[in-house]
Amino acid sequence: MTIQNIIGINGYTLLVYRTLDKLYHFSIIDFSGIAFNFDSIFLTAEEANVKGRAAVEIACEFDHNLY
Repeated sequence: MTIQNIIGINGYTLLVYRTLDKLYHFSIIDFSGIAFNFDSIFLTAEEANVKGRAAVEIACEFDHNLY
């Protein structure tokens, strides 16, 4: 696994990485330190980054409405 990008967004950490099969994935770590992995695979780091940012936005909206 090779880390391509680490971004902090509103208390969340978005991690984009490439696996040995040369496909890209993303994970999100929330403000509590809990990691969320997704089954999605992407051909480019840019695509994984865009989808990962969208997932973080959804999580932020959910947390905002929850608290």
